[in-house]
Amino acid sequence: MQQRAADRLEVVWRWREHPPDIRQLSEGELIPLLRLIEERRGTDEDKRLDQAEAVVLTWLAALRMEKRGGYGLAEEWLSRAVRLDPAYRPSAELRVRLYLTRLKEHRLDGSYPLIRETDNAATRRRNAEQLKQAAEAELQALPSWQALAAAAREAAEAAGDETAVHAAAGVERLYAERERLLGDMLERTQAYAASLQGMFYSAEMLAALQESVKRLTAQQEEHERLLSIDGESDDAEMPGGGRGQSALEELEGLIGLDEIKERVRKLACFLRYRQLREEKGWHLTDQLPLHLVLMGNPGTGKTTLARLIGRLYHELGLLERGDVVEVDRSHLVGAYVGQTEQRVMEAVKRAVGGVLFIDEAYSLKRADSSGSDYGQAAIDTLVAAMTGGEYAGRFVVMLAGYPEEMRQFLYANPGLRSRFPETGHFLLPDYTTDELVAIAEQVASRNDFSFTPEARRALRQRIEQARVDHTFGNARTVANLVMEAIFAKGRRLDEPDELKWDDFTILYPKDVGGLDALPDVQPAREKLASLIGLDEVKAELNKIAAFASVQRKRAACGLPTVPVELHAVFTGSPGTGKTTVARLYAEMLQEIGYLKRGHLVTASRADLVAGYVGQTAALTRRKIREALGGVLFIDEAYALLEGGERDYGREAIHTLVEEMSRHGENLVVVLAGYPSEMQRLLASNPGLFSRFKKYLHFPDYTTEELTRMLLQAVTQAGYRLGGDVEERIRQQLEQAAQAGTLTGNGRMVHNLLQEAMQYQALRLTQAGDDSPDIEQLSRLEWVDFQPLFPNGAPASGTSVHGG
Repeated sequence: MQQRAADRLEVVWRWREHPPDIRQLSEGELIPLLRLIEERRGTDEDKRLDQAEAVVLTWLAALRMEKRGGYGLAEEWLSRAVRLDPAYRPSAELRVRLYLTRLKEHRLDGSYPLIRETDNAATRRRNAEQLKQAAEAELQALPSWQALAAAAREAAEAAGDETAVHAAAGVERLYAERERLLGDMLERTQAYAASLQGMFYSAEMLAALQESVKRLTAQQEEHERLLSIDGESDDAEMPGGGRGQSALEELEGLIGLDEIKERVRKLACFLRYRQLREEKGWHLTDQLPLHLVLMGNPGTGKTTLARLIGRLYHELGLLERGDVVEVDRSHLVGAYVGQTEQRVMEAVKRAVGGVLFIDEAYSLKRADSSGSDYGQAAIDTLVAAMTGGEYAGRFVVMLAGYPEEMRQFLYANPGLRSRFPETGHFLLPDYTTDELVAIAEQVASRNDFSFTPEARRALRQRIEQARVDHTFGNARTVANLVMEAIFAKGRRLDEPDELKWDDFTILYPKDVGGLDALPDVQPAREKLASLIGLDEVKAELNKIAAFASVQRKRAACGLPTVPVELHAVFTGSPGTGKTTVARLYAEMLQEIGYLKRGHLVTASRADLVAGYVGQTAALTRRKIREALGGVLFIDEAYALLEGGERDYGREAIHTLVEEMSRHGENLVVVLAGYPSEMQRLLASNPGLFSRFKKYLHFPDYTTEELTRMLLQAVTQAGYRLGGDVEERIRQQLEQAAQAGTLTGNGRMVHNLLQEAMQYQALRLTQAGDDSPDIEQLSRLEWVDFQPLFPNGAPASGTSVHGG
C-alpha cells in the first residue's frame, strides 16, 4: 500500500516538469491525492510534499475555474499553492489568469439615464433620483473591484508577466478615475436636483452633469481594451465559439450511437442534396417520406434522437419549426365513441409544422383488446391525417418503442407500415458499459461532482449488476444511479464530523454503493458446507463453481475458454434439500461474477402453462424474465408433460429451450424431481436433453443426519432438548426407517420441531404457571415430542411429501 501511495506521488512530481493534459484530469482523482499528501505529513519529505500539494492544487484550481461559481475556491487553492511553492510558475500564472478573467467579467455600468433640457420637470426629477441611486450603488461596490485589480497587478509582478502588470495597472488607474467621476457626478446630481426645486436653475450645471454621464459610459470600452491582452474576443473563449450547436453537431456530441450517427449523417446529406437540387430547378414529384420508426430498449435515446432529427428537418427547411409534440396511448385513446378521433386530431393540429412523437406506439393496438378498446380508431385516424385532408404532408410522425413489439405492431397494420418504409427504421442499440460509465461522468459533471477511480469501478459493478434484461434503463438507469449517489452524499450532512472539500464534490465507492461497498455476508460456499449431509452434491457444486470462475479469469486474460455448462438436473425425494441448494448455487455463481443478481426464482407447472392458446409462451417468458441474472428452479418439472396432446405443457418446454439459447449466460435453469420422471421429461425434447449436462442426485437423509438436522434447527430456534430427548428421538427415527415409514426428509424435521414447540406451549399453559422462567421457556421435553411418534413413526402432519 505504501509503495502504491509513493507511486501516485511520483506521478504528481513528474507533473512539475511535464504538465498533464487537463482534459484527462478530474477532481475525483486530484482531491484524494490531497488526502494522501496530508497523511504523509510529518516526515522528512515535507518540502517535497509541499511541492506536490502545490501541483495538485494548481490543477484543481484550473478545473474549478471552468465551473460556475468556482472562482472563490480556485483563488483559495491557488493562493495556498503559491505559498507552498513560490517557484512553481503554473500556480502564479494561473492566479494571474484567474484575476484577469474575473476583471473581464466586470461590466461597468453604462445605463445611466441622460437628462435632457426638453424633458418635463417630473421626468428630470425622476432621472436625477435614478442617477443618484446608481452612483451610490456603484461607489459602494467599486472598492472590491479596486482590490481585485491591485491583487491582479501584484500577482502579475510576482509571476514576472509584464503584459499582465500593464493591464492590471491600467485597470487600477481606470477604477481610480471612475471613483472620481462617480463622486463628481453624485455632487452634480445632488446640486441639479436641488435646482429643480425652483430656487435656481443653471444650464451649465446640466451640461456638466451630462458630460459626467458620457465619460462614465465611455469607460467600458477602455476597460475592454485594457483587458484584451490575448487578442481574443469573449465569444472565442466560450464553448462553441459563442454560437449554438446545430442538431447534427449536437448529435455528434452524444456518447455512443455510432451506427445511428452514420445513418443520420447520410440522411442529412440526402436532404441537403434534395434541397440543393430543388434550388437548381429540378424537383421531386414523389417525395420521400420523412416519417420514422425509432426502436430500442428504455434509455437508449429514442426521445433525444427524435428531438434532434426534428430540429435537423427544421434547419434544412423541411419543417416550419423543429418542435416535437410528445404523446402516448393515454393522450390519444378515448373511453367512448368519437373521443379517440377528437384526441388524435387535436394532437395532429398541435404537431402541424413539426413532429408528432408517439412513445410506445404498439400500445395503441393491444393483442387482447376487446370491442370497447378504441386503439384501432386512433391508428385509422392518424393514417387518414397523414395521407389526406388539410394536414397531409404538413407534419412528421415518429413512432417509438421496444424493437420486437414495434415490428409486430407494424406488421399487424399494413396501412401504417406502408407509411414507414424500412429506410426510416432506426434500431438504437443498448449502450456498452464503457459508454454508460462515460454518460454517468457527464451527469456527475453537470451537477458539479466527480468520481474517484475506485468509485468509477464500483459504478461499473452497479451497472453490470443492473444490466440483466431488456427492461434495463440504459442511460436513464445510470442517471438515476448518479443521483442516488449524490443523495447518499447529502444524507451525511447530520453527521458530527465537519464537512471537507471532497464532501461537496467527490463521489466515493460508499456513495455509489457498488458490490465492493456491500456489507460482509457469509459466502455461499460456507453456507453450503454448513449443510448436513449431501457430501457428493457439495463436491460437485464446488467443482462447477471453480471451473466457471477459472474460465472467467482465463477470458479476462485473453486465453481460450471452454463453454461452461451450468444448467442442472436435481433428482431426489421431497425434503432432500434441492431448493435450498439451488438457492446457494445461485449465490455462488453470483459471487464468482458469473450471474449478475444471484437470486432464485421457483416455478411449477401452474406458473408456466396457461389454459388457452397463445398464453403459455407469454407466461413462460414472463417467468424467465423474472429469473434473468439468477437461477430458475422448476420443481416437479416433469409435470409439464401431463395432460395429453392437447395440453400446452409442451409449448412451455419449447419456449424454455428457446429462451435458454437466447439469454445464454444470463440465465441458469435447474430442473428438479424424481429420477425416473426427470429422464422421461428430458427424453421428450432433444433440445432440452442437450442443454442439461449436470445431474446431481440428492439421497434420502440417514437417521443420524436427520437427528443432527433437528439439533441444528432446535438451536437456531433458540431452544434446547432436555434429558434424553435426543437419544429417544434417534431411536424412534431408526425404528421408523426399519419399518419403511420414515418419509419427508428435511421437511419432516422442520414440521417435527414446529409441532413440538406448539405442544410445549400447550404444556406450559396448562401447568397454570403464569410466568415460566427462561429455562422452562427454552427446554423441549420428551412429552412434547411423544405425541408425534404414536406408532414408532412421525405422526401424520410431520411427514410432508413434495419437492
